Amino acid sequence: MDPNESHLNAEVVMGGESGNVIDEPPFHILFLGNWSGDGSKTAVAERRRIEIDRDNFDETIAKLDVRLNLEFEGGRSLDLEFSELEDFHPDQLFRRVSAFGELRDLRRRLNSESTFGSASREAKAMFEISESRYDAGEVRESAPLADNLLDAILSGGAGEKNPAGSHVSADLNKLVEGLVRPHLVSIDEGDQAQLLAAVDQATSELMREILHNKRFQELEAAWRGLYFLVRRTETSSDLKIFIFDLSKDELLEDLRSAESLNETMSFRNLVAKPIQDGEPYAALFANYAFAPEVDDIAALMRISAIAAAGTSPFISHMRPDVLGVRSLSENPDAKLWGISPDTAVGKSWQTLQLQADAESLGMVIPRFLVRLPYGSDTDPAECFDFEEFDGVPTHDDYCWANGSFVAAHLLAETFSRSGWDMSRTFVQDVERLPVHVYQDGTESIYKPCAEILMTQEGAERLMKFGLMPLISYKNTDRIKLGRFQSVADTALKGRWR
Repeated sequence: MDPNESHLNAEVVMGGESGNVIDEPPFHILFLGNWSGDGSKTAVAERRRIEIDRDNFDETIAKLDVRLNLEFEGGRSLDLEFSELEDFHPDQLFRRVSAFGELRDLRRRLNSESTFGSASREAKAMFEISESRYDAGEVRESAPLADNLLDAILSGGAGEKNPAGSHVSADLNKLVEGLVRPHLVSIDEGDQAQLLAAVDQATSELMREILHNKRFQELEAAWRGLYFLVRRTETSSDLKIFIFDLSKDELLEDLRSAESLNETMSFRNLVAKPIQDGEPYAALFANYAFAPEVDDIAALMRISAIAAAGTSPFISHMRPDVLGVRSLSENPDAKLWGISPDTAVGKSWQTLQLQADAESLGMVIPRFLVRLPYGSDTDPAECFDFEEFDGVPTHDDYCWANGSFVAAHLLAETFSRSGWDMSRTFVQDVERLPVHVYQDGTESIYKPCAEILMTQEGAERLMKFGLMPLISYKNTDRIKLGRFQSVADTALKGRWR
């Protein structure tokens, strides 16, 4: 798609079935996103929106057949299924993922004197610990000590990969080999307690690898972000939330599939049909992340033209690349933000800002935290001792959700308070967000709820740049949306008064 194309037009007649102008339509929100992950999907043209609220949230997850196939290095993979929000929790993963079942069984057999011999051989084979210095046929209290399990593991121990009669599957051995073994610390290969500790450490490391897999993070953040919106929104006959299962790639393909935007599925589903039914959308949201590159900018130009035709602004998330940085957490100083208008990125962004329908497009930055890390001091797992962060937390390993969920909540809350007379009274603050406090040496660190502690200068810079900033209040559970505005640095154009 060419971001400079000039035939971005879409037309629609505002009216119900009788042709009369709609006076006070209900406040309907539509959220696009890849809600099903790798689950089976019908053709895009056959998909239908789903109304979602607090009562049918888990039912909706089950209905969409939500699945993930996680790929790891070395060709290793895990297939996951989700039928409710709790299935993203470590306790449920521990119960449902077969690899954890095998580790549980191995631990149980290591704990039993009658099965310790065979179980210890399997554990040593899994962790590549040589049996040459230890007779695994019996438990010995005075077994010789190994100084470092990692050395023993990486030295390519003599144990078979799958000893005769092994209960440990080849799939688990592959996962341990690629994901877990490099992280194990020192154990005594001949000591029962230390073998148990190795299994526990393998369990924790495998859980971290799943939780911090990028595709798992994206799907979990999608559903937790949606739950944040649904849980905090008092839906009614006048205020409803709908979702549509559509990946970003599918949206981009649809937008470039026709010469006229009126011929696209997006136009029919987002504008034409809702208006014909007398229930146009108040706003369109998308759980996508856009970058300042040609295909994304062209798609935003097209979707903003569709949004303008229905007077339903389109709101999503813009990556920090538009500011010339890969990560805001690594570059929190606003003085470092900015791109030259002479670069390809700068020219693309300017083209987007200057297009006729830019007032119907809003982009939010940064993301916000939707759950605490798992651990004894935050959100303990019940099935096993688990600390999601082993040491100082890594920023990208938190569960960050798309900032457009916050914008949707605030817009819905404003409607609940003021009806359609809302243009001067937009609610901007959100409270009761997860706050993670951790120790770095002797210092207590408060993780900002919206990625960074943004200064007033930083917020103003983002707004001037055409972005809607989420601003964290220091050491609190609050954030604020700086302004409801368009990428054109004007008020976001909607049906509200």
